[in-house]
Amino acid sequence: MLTRRHLRVKVMQQLYANTISYPFDMKVAQQQLERSNTGFFELYLLLLNMFIEVQACGRSLHKLAEKQYLKADSYQLNPKFFSNQAIAKLSNSKILESKTAKFKVNYWEQHDEYVRLIWDQIAASDRYATYISENEIGFISDKAVLIDLFTNVIAPYERLHELIEEIKPSWVDDYPLVNTIVRNTLFHMNEDTDPEDLILTSIYKDDDDKTFAIDLLKSVAVHEEEVMTHLKGRTPNWEQDRIAVLDMILLKLAIAEFLYFPSIPTRVTINEYLEIAKEYATPKSSTFINGILDVISKDLESKILNDKS
Repeated sequence: MLTRRHLRVKVMQQLYANTISYPFDMKVAQQQLERSNTGFFELYLLLLNMFIEVQACGRSLHKLAEKQYLKADSYQLNPKFFSNQAIAKLSNSKILESKTAKFKVNYWEQHDEYVRLIWDQIAASDRYATYISENEIGFISDKAVLIDLFTNVIAPYERLHELIEEIKPSWVDDYPLVNTIVRNTLFHMNEDTDPEDLILTSIYKDDDDKTFAIDLLKSVAVHEEEVMTHLKGRTPNWEQDRIAVLDMILLKLAIAEFLYFPSIPTRVTINEYLEIAKEYATPKSSTFINGILDVISKDLESKILNDKS
């Protein structure tokens, strides 16, 4: 599911997109943000279905080789992988099937050439060769090879990255988190796991997280003037129009959290946006942002204490 940091990043990206497409339309921005959040789940479903499609591809090649009496490289077309019990769990999941249909992510049918490319990568890997040569048979070894192949062969594969960006560019930012969730899905899979309990079934952890991103977007858009008043005089060496666009967006988001999300500790907000700045902004952005947010947060805390007294 989407983490709070991931939701913050998506709001940041939406606000950045809206600096390019002026004027700002809250309704459109909200719809785009919700589609972006849904996109994360679509990518998760796509990658889970990939295991099923790749296994089917290998099985088809195996049957073709048998018909044509091909012996070259026949060791790669080993029935052991085609009866992998971990993949069978995915194949037997009605929830995965229904979610795939609901979100319309049957992209492998349109891009079967990539299924073959991924199969070729797997079949050529040392880990696959070790797996099919081992005498050990059972769910534990089947799951282990799936995790290893996904982590070391499939996830880093550049042609898969190419496909993901081609289908939906926003997936590029979702990819690291989705990879982690796919690995966790495989890791927590056991022989007695009900296929219907296997996959993640929601985009958000809870209803609070579901509304968090939209509320954060609205707080910046609706209360931008008030948010900006807290920046006045805080950047003595920089005019506000000279601050990098992304730095300004991160500052606005953090200040909005200070003002309109009192349940989130100030230090948590600051740390979250510093980490986002390190990943998405310039090398000096996190230091610049930290200095400003530290002063603003202390002023707001002081004001609260004075109001109470």
